[in-house]
Amino acid sequence: MPEPESTTPGPEVATEKRFLRLGPRAWLAGLLGFAFFYFYSGGGPNQASRFDLDRALLEHGKVNIDEYHGNTIDKAFDKGHHYSDKAPGSSLAALPALAVAKVAMRFVGIDPVSNPGLLAQMHVATAWVATLPALFMCLGLFAWSVRRGYSPKGAAFAALALGLTSPIWAYAGLFWGHVLAAFCLVYGAKGVMTLAEQPPPKAATRMALLAGLATGWAVVTEFPAAPAALLITVALVCRLRPWSRWFRQLAAFAGAAVAAALVLGAYNKVAFGSPFHLGYASVQGFDGMHSGLFGVTRPRTEALRGLLIGPRSLLYTSPLLVLGLLGHGISLARARQRWTAILSLIVIVYCVLLNASYVYWDGGWSYGPRHLTIALPFLALGLAPLFDAIWRYLRPLAWAALVAGVFLTVIVVSTEGMTPDSIAKPLPRHYWPIFRKGRVALCDGYTDSGGPATNFGLALGLPQKRSLYPFLLGFVVGGTGLLISLRQSARRPRPAETGDAPTEDKPDSAITA
Repeated sequence: MPEPESTTPGPEVATEKRFLRLGPRAWLAGLLGFAFFYFYSGGGPNQASRFDLDRALLEHGKVNIDEYHGNTIDKAFDKGHHYSDKAPGSSLAALPALAVAKVAMRFVGIDPVSNPGLLAQMHVATAWVATLPALFMCLGLFAWSVRRGYSPKGAAFAALALGLTSPIWAYAGLFWGHVLAAFCLVYGAKGVMTLAEQPPPKAATRMALLAGLATGWAVVTEFPAAPAALLITVALVCRLRPWSRWFRQLAAFAGAAVAAALVLGAYNKVAFGSPFHLGYASVQGFDGMHSGLFGVTRPRTEALRGLLIGPRSLLYTSPLLVLGLLGHGISLARARQRWTAILSLIVIVYCVLLNASYVYWDGGWSYGPRHLTIALPFLALGLAPLFDAIWRYLRPLAWAALVAGVFLTVIVVSTEGMTPDSIAKPLPRHYWPIFRKGRVALCDGYTDSGGPATNFGLALGLPQKRSLYPFLLGFVVGGTGLLISLRQSARRPRPAETGDAPTEDKPDSAITA
């Protein structure tokens, strides 16, 4: 089987590696950014719970949501007050963007607490906390895969599969915390694995500081990320030896992670009177949360079947990402980048077992099992080694499968990003029939908690049936530019010619994206 292509450009192609003066990363950013920002999936109780906390902090300087709690069923009640039951990370992360947005609205004469003002703020919060993290997560996956020594084509394939053929695309248009938590964990894991290179990379202390902050903030954003964050921390401690040599980096990582934990503790103290009291301990209306540890008991066969092979499972909503398991197997078999593969597999197994142990394992109104979101980028990490390992004549089939996955996902994203939980088989019985009729952006309620769903075509005034035409045009242009740029960047010496075959036993710091 072919070896991965080197990412070090040869002198004879130095002037050919860009198409229209844009490299593969720029085309990838444009394509993914265009796709993510094109759609907005609307409001809902989950979004409202987070946004109500922001409103309470910005408008009243308090953490209870007594004035707004009527717009959501996702809330906690403690000592006579209502609170958001969610982890506060996404709401706190949105505060700076919302504060700037409110100033800008007042400047142009829009009342921030009017319906147009609140709708604009929800769009800003969603873009800041979900859409941008989804984009940066995919771009980070591309850069990390290239740095690991895999070809730009394989890295781009992995990034596109994660962003455009999985529920990540739907979640990128929702003010939830899942995408932000996944981005933070991937950034933390990438920082840890980069620090483990020998010799240590430049700015190692700053890298450790940011990795620690990202890993800690993942927990502040979604509590189920805590064991995964612990795994990343264990990987850091195991890989950075001797500890005396890495004291500054270990201290920076620990200090940043503790700082994130202190933010969570301070919020819990102000809201509930104890730094260890989580909102889920006082949740209303979900009795299952009071069993086990906030609804987590033990893995159940029914849940495992639904998560893995059911009509809302990973196999149906993210089939390409599931193939990433084969890529991780290839990495282990070839003893190449095996530590990244091991960490990824452990995180994936943990997420599946935890989700299968949760009383509300199906995620309610959600496209796919949303509680598995943090596992998706770690599945995608296996796609670059898989792409590079298959024979060249099979790669067009891989790209065709990617396009098919994009088509299926855009059906969901354009119609209803939050799948009603009453529909047993959403794709054939719900999404495809309404998409075929030209109906898009179905979520039209929740005026005070995010407003209706929309897309860029509708914002331009196009009718529903034609609102996807600009997306199709932009996707074709961006996809063509990316493929041409990738083809040009592939005209480089093979690893056998350059002598570069990075593994985690041999530093890949010589590899540049």
